[in-house]
Formats: sequence, structure tokens, C-alpha cells
Amino acid sequence: MTDSILEIGGAGLESTDQRVKKLMDSLSSSQVPGYIKSEAVIRGFPLELEAATQKVNTFKPQVEGSYFSDLRGALEKTNSQLDLALGSDGFFVIAGPWGEGYTRDGRFQLDRDGRLLTVAGNYSVLGQGGPIVVTPGAAVEFTDEGDVMVDGVKVDSLRVVQPESKTGFEPVSGSIFRKLNDSVAMQEIEEPRVIRGYVESSNVNVVDEMMEMIFLDRIYGINAKIISTRDGNLSKLMEIAKTQ
Repeated sequence: MTDSILEIGGAGLESTDQRVKKLMDSLSSSQVPGYIKSEAVIRGFPLELEAATQKVNTFKPQVEGSYFSDLRGALEKTNSQLDLALGSDGFFVIAGPWGEGYTRDGRFQLDRDGRLLTVAGNYSVLGQGGPIVVTPGAAVEFTDEGDVMVDGVKVDSLRVVQPESKTGFEPVSGSIFRKLNDSVAMQEIEEPRVIRGYVESSNVNVVDEMMEMIFLDRIYGINAKIISTRDGNLSKLMEIAKTQ
């Protein structure tokens, strides 16, 4: 026979561990341009503990998914013609081996064949007409609306999209994401705001993350204390039962 409070306490420790893992990912990627921090969506431990104590139900706190923060990172000036930041919602669209990818990391480069690629991963950047390819050696510029200009002539426009829900995303690496499945809808942003010569930094605030680490350490200690106390009380009850 299992004890519901012990089960919930154990689940509380596990869910706290998942939050710590998310936090450590954010800290390790705090210097990655375009990185978006995510947080674990967890059923509330105090509410579940109270419900179990009152024998209302025995639901356990658990990770139900990830939520990506809407906060934007600061803009860092680079003066490079191929570095872009988004002043609006949305993500640049790239082509990965898994299919379409999405990123706010606008560090781009041209290879010797004139293909516009991401600095992180060397993935092709997609325009309205597919992968953006220009004449090697030509002068390439971008307008504030994301138009691709080659020697003063528009040849394509950057694709910028916004997911209906960021819970439908999963990270590939660093600041690059992909859809969890084909059912996740993407909305094309017709008039994005593109900022030239800048890149968006990570939206991770290291000081806030360290404060969160202290908080999680205390929560973990409380969960562990609840389990220890409950286990001790159950052991005493068993000893008393043996003497009856």
C-alpha cells in the first residue's frame, strides 16, 4: 500500500529537479545570441499536498510541458550588414535537416556560393522564394521590412513567422527551435521590423536566475523535509502497531 503524501513529496522533488535543469540550461546559454529561456510548467505542489492531506485527490505535481519566455533580449550593435535583429514578434525561418527551423539569432553570413547561412549551424536562411542565394561578390543589404537587396535590386524577402503557441516549440540547439509536430500552426508576419547591424542577445537575466536557484534550493529542502517527517511518522505508527 502506497502513501499519497510520500508519492507527492517524491514527485515534488522530481519536478523541482526539472526546474533546476531548465535553469542550468538558461545559465549555460546566457551568452548565446537569440537564446530564449524556457521554464517547466508544473502542477502546484502546495495545492496537491493540501488535497492529498484532506483526501480530496492524490494528484502528483509533475512537469506538464515547457513555456518559452516572451521577454526579448537586449540589442547589441555589430555594424555588420549581415547581422539582423527583429524589432517585432516572430522568428527568422531556416532550413535544417529536420525541416524548417526558427530562430531570433540574426547572425548571418554568405558562403562562397552566395548562400545566406546562419552563423550558428550553417543553416540556409529562407526567404519567400526558398533558400536565399545571391550573386557571389554582389553587394547585399536588407531593408527595414526584411527585403533582400542585391546591388540595389530586390531579389527576395526574409520569411518571419510567429507560432500560435510557443508550447509547440522545442529547442534543437542554443537559439534554434523546431515545431513539436506538424499540427503546430505558424503565422506569416507580412511586415516584420528588421533592425540592421544589430543582434539580439539572450533574454536570460543571470541575477534573476541565481535568485531562482536559491529559491529552488529552499523548495527542494522543504520537499525533502516533508518526506523525512512523513516517513518518520509512519515508522512510529508501525512500531506502535507492533506493540498492540
